[in-house]
Amino acid sequence: GDTLEASLDPLLLKQIVKHGTSLAIKIGDTMVPYHADFRFYMTTKLPNPHYAPEVCMKVCMLNFFVTMEGLTDQLLNRLVTKERPELTEMKNELAAHSATMKAELKEIEDKILSLMSNAQGN
Repeated sequence: GDTLEASLDPLLLKQIVKHGTSLAIKIGDTMVPYHADFRFYMTTKLPNPHYAPEVCMKVCMLNFFVTMEGLTDQLLNRLVTKERPELTEMKNELAAHSATMKAELKEIEDKILSLMSNAQGN
């Protein structure tokens, strides 16, 4: 999965210390003054980032990449799962069967191509 710079850990984990009469946080080798109202926001250009669980525990992730069609599909799936669980089970079985059939088709196509490339004569 995607990772974050290790030097951000003290900030993400809010490892704040009292430095004299004020608050500070150690970033790298430097003590940086810290204000209680400080908020840290990060963004990514990755369309669908996958962070490791240890990263997800340090941050609050929000996904703003949602379309109306995507929301409609999610709601419809939840409704069908609740109201007609047998249809959801059938959908899952059909998806598994389709994947098996695609794999078989690929094997057959590969075999045909192999036979054709090894064929002798006309």
